[in-house]
Amino acid sequence: MLSRFGAVLLTCALFVVTNATAQPEGDPWAPGTRRITLEPQRAGPPPKVRISPGVGTILVFDTAVARVELQEHERFGRVRLDKDTLTLLPTSNLEAEELKLTVHFEDGAVPMSADFLLVVHATLAERQVEVFRHPRSAANLQAELEEKDAKMRRLEEQVARLQAAQAQPEGLTGLLVTGHMDGTRGVQVRALARDFVLHRRSALRATGVVTYRAARSFALSVKLEGIGGPEAWQAEGAALEARDGIALRVLRVWQSAPLQSGEKGQVVVETEAEDTTSPGPYTLTVWATGGKRPVILGNIQFP
Repeated sequence: MLSRFGAVLLTCALFVVTNATAQPEGDPWAPGTRRITLEPQRAGPPPKVRISPGVGTILVFDTAVARVELQEHERFGRVRLDKDTLTLLPTSNLEAEELKLTVHFEDGAVPMSADFLLVVHATLAERQVEVFRHPRSAANLQAELEEKDAKMRRLEEQVARLQAAQAQPEGLTGLLVTGHMDGTRGVQVRALARDFVLHRRSALRATGVVTYRAARSFALSVKLEGIGGPEAWQAEGAALEARDGIALRVLRVWQSAPLQSGEKGQVVVETEAEDTTSPGPYTLTVWATGGKRPVILGNIQFP
């Protein structure tokens, strides 16, 4: 176990790091349903839809679908068409980068078919996508406008947090100023040792996990070891999900250095949390550049 003094020193580094990367857009906690409008004449590349291994994606159309053509159909555990609803469930070992999907409509109106590009991501699958082939109603357009306004507010809040972080002091002073510590509570620490579960799809080996809980956030420090691959492994983003599928908002992901095969390193993930946030268990997924080569850890518990 870490000493109280050692824990304080380490959490100073965890919560006031300056070279961490902010979580990119498209995170799993972003609310709302994606909407795609098809033009009568095809122009430009086909729309992209994110899918993930073992995660279902539903495409809902505003008109009946006659049939679908799916590249590498056998790599999906379920492809179910029910009139205007298409359910796709990739197998858990899907490793392709992009797959083509063609949808043929039943009524013969223009466009008679539509192509989509299914982009495989480690975990950020789009759970539901609505596809419109006919003019949309005012209520539907209003709903999309409200979602875009909400997205803009989240971006503004993220910019404000980043600007505030740059102006904050470091060390123990920074922890006090940010509210992670006060006169009655500090940062709690829990070393998981071998209590966590490394998923078989993980691209790296995890040798240790330490979790931290402060007044306003969670953090995890994960020790990793490269076990293969032609390219260095560089963390790009992360997701921390509870068993009910609810994801905590990831604030930043930090990595000590890109990992080559046989090398050891560290990744730190920080998320938002409140006093009432459950200590777990959670599943942590950290993916490399392009949403590939994930590291997946289950049974993550916080103090």
